[in-house]
Amino acid sequence: MKERDARRNPVAVLAAVLLVGLVGGIAAHAAVSRSAPISKFDGVDEIVNVCTTTTTFTTMPAMTRMFTLGGSVNDEVVAMFQGFLELDTSGGAFDTGFLRLTIDGAQQGPGVIPVIGAGERGTHGFNWQSKALTPGSHTARVQWRTDLGGSLCVDARSLIVLHK
Repeated sequence: MKERDARRNPVAVLAAVLLVGLVGGIAAHAAVSRSAPISKFDGVDEIVNVCTTTTTFTTMPAMTRMFTLGGSVNDEVVAMFQGFLELDTSGGAFDTGFLRLTIDGAQQGPGVIPVIGAGERGTHGFNWQSKALTPGSHTARVQWRTDLGGSLCVDARSLIVLHK
């Protein structure tokens, strides 16, 4: 009987540790999650190939969208970008193309996104959750730059802002 009790204790301890870890993991995940009601969207798309070699952020052509946040309290929005990107190797093998989203001129989290490396091409995108915005009219912009000045190009692309 003692041998059987000795086996139960490690199993009970392991079960308790797993349960605490599971609850702790859920609590940690919930602390960084956000949600907001979405009842509208505003979007823009373009299929014209354009390129840049700038190493400072500039607004990507046609990737600006005004939207009106409804309601009477501050709330977040979701902005989604997709585009067919290509970065050549003229800036060097370690060049990187970056994106960021601004709303009313303020950079939104998580900040600057490395989206493509030198010599790569393909469809790339990112989704941003904004800071709390006041009800009313706002302007979202996708901005881009390269790290070392290579030719960063975009063809088919879209920007969609989900809001209430």
